[in-house]
Amino acid sequence: MSAHTSTHRIVLVCEATGGGVGKHVLDVAEHLPERGLDVLLVHGTRRTEPDFADRLSRHAAHGYRVAHVDVDRAPGPRDIVGVAQLRRAVRAFGGADVMHGHSAKGGALARLARWGCARRVFYTPHAFYAQAPTLSSAARRVYGLAEYGLAFATDRVIATSREELELARTLGIPARKLTVVENGIALRDDAELAHARAETRSSLGVTDRDLVVGFVGRLVPQKAPLLAVETFRRLRSAHPSARFVLAGDGPEAAAVSRALADTTMTPHVRWIQRSVGRDLMPGLDVLLVTSQYEGFPYVMLEALDAGCAIVTTSVGGARDCVIDGRNGEIVASPTGEALAHAVSGFLTRPDALRVARATSRVRARQFAIGRMVDRLVALYRGEDVGDSSETRNAA
Repeated sequence: MSAHTSTHRIVLVCEATGGGVGKHVLDVAEHLPERGLDVLLVHGTRRTEPDFADRLSRHAAHGYRVAHVDVDRAPGPRDIVGVAQLRRAVRAFGGADVMHGHSAKGGALARLARWGCARRVFYTPHAFYAQAPTLSSAARRVYGLAEYGLAFATDRVIATSREELELARTLGIPARKLTVVENGIALRDDAELAHARAETRSSLGVTDRDLVVGFVGRLVPQKAPLLAVETFRRLRSAHPSARFVLAGDGPEAAAVSRALADTTMTPHVRWIQRSVGRDLMPGLDVLLVTSQYEGFPYVMLEALDAGCAIVTTSVGGARDCVIDGRNGEIVASPTGEALAHAVSGFLTRPDALRVARATSRVRARQFAIGRMVDRLVALYRGEDVGDSSETRNAA
């Protein structure tokens, strides 16, 4: 590895390129060069999402470099090849002051490839896979032990929410290695939002008087889209004039289609399979989050920026975004009945919805993308960033 210089070299590693992980990694890669850091983004090629590839194609304009590894999503023999490919890429880059792995596979590759390549290695889980409720207890223990073991090769584990931090502690990861840096997004001013809301609602075929409830996310078991359909069904029965939007695609699409048909909700739900959450969110009044587990979902931040009320299950990021009873509700019981009851509280009380929308807009200011990037840069430079929630709430 070449001699240390004043310019920090940062290597970002990810295998998953869809959803929040891909968005987060690209946001960071695009903003770090502005802060004087040299950046290499190394990504997996087998699950490269079109939106990710489109943004990645403009990497030179943002001032960062790109390399790739060829690995499968699940652990397997190809990981040996992936580690070798990553080491070659990092050495060609001149070595790394910090190699930062994202999500389970990216984090594992970064930590296995660190020796002789990186001075320090960071890891952001974006939701520990050990949280997945579909795992057997034995599998959960195995993944938990893997996270615990890999923590020995990790200088810093960066959680994206307090819930994720607390889970990391239960896995035995030392507190001295843990830090919270919440996700951040680019925020719109009031004029931009008003224009976006008018355009989006027009494209959805709804008026200013209509109340719109939406689910936005990948159609995967983690996000529980079938629970969203069940919640829509219950809301439709109590609020026949409400409008419903379901945005997303994925392996659960066929099951969602059947559920909409079985509940006779197909004519009443606008299903947009290809969408961008930031573009769609201004058209909603209430965002419904039905996830089983999360690190810190970007849809919540996009809902804050768009001035939506948020009704969510108790997942990572919920306590950061939702002031319970003010701009939304965190539902402890993840059932269609409980979620529909919480949403109804905003559909039946116009004043409560107005307060929620205004409160979300104010709350959004605490999650500006610049704050997230500044905290990461401070960590990369070895500075103490303090307690994230305290500095955020003081902002």
